[in-house]
Amino acid sequence: MTNFNYLEAIMYLITYLLFICFIGVLVYGLKKYRKERRKGCIFVTAIVCLPLIYFVQQAAIFSLFFSNMCSFAQGDLKKAAVYVNIAAKLAVTPAQKSALYGELGQVYMAMKDGKTAIKYFDKAYKINGSYKVPANLLTSSQWPLLASMLYAYNEDYDKVYQIAKDADSYSVAAIASINQKDYKKALAYTNMCLAKSKSAANYSQRAYIYKKLNQNKLAQEDLNKAIAFCQENKKCIDRHNEVMNDSYWDFYIQKRKEYGLEK
Repeated sequence: MTNFNYLEAIMYLITYLLFICFIGVLVYGLKKYRKERRKGCIFVTAIVCLPLIYFVQQAAIFSLFFSNMCSFAQGDLKKAAVYVNIAAKLAVTPAQKSALYGELGQVYMAMKDGKTAIKYFDKAYKINGSYKVPANLLTSSQWPLLASMLYAYNEDYDKVYQIAKDADSYSVAAIASINQKDYKKALAYTNMCLAKSKSAANYSQRAYIYKKLNQNKLAQEDLNKAIAFCQENKKCIDRHNEVMNDSYWDFYIQKRKEYGLEK
């Protein structure tokens, strides 16, 4: 049994206990009202029951979310989709509902069902009006990045750039700009990526952009920086050299087919 399984069992137990408390308080309040015929009994019962209803709802959402994670980890993606879909329908706040529909989009993306994944990513955005996921939510904050990748495969570039703005994530926006042959925009986004992470991938990507902008000296300097990370590993060096070829950037065509997004 995994840690997720233990958490799942604990959350379902908490949900059950909270539900029993709710029923107990409701029954006790009604019995007291029948006996004393005082409206105050109903008022007090309502005050106690309302937060209990909220706690039961949240516990149920968390339980379903953990069930989704367990099913996902076990490779049962259809069951994972059912769990997170129910959790999203139970959610009340826009931020939580949006995040859960984003999670549902991730599950369908893992199924390679690009069109359905995009439907739920779009729904998540419409509910919350932003691709920014609050840090205090239980759900993963990675879904906007995955949505950005899928939008790029589908050539929905406006959505890619909106995610870059909302989620402060620029890597996919840089690649989208390369695909649009807007190399000045690609350079700006790649510089933002390098400001956050001076990685080999970012340096080789910028080297390609400089090459397309006919700045060959800067291109070679960045390629050398990328190769320096390889520590003489031939496969690593070959991979960064391959980035300099136009054919490397055709991988999005294959990804489009992989996710069933052919035009």
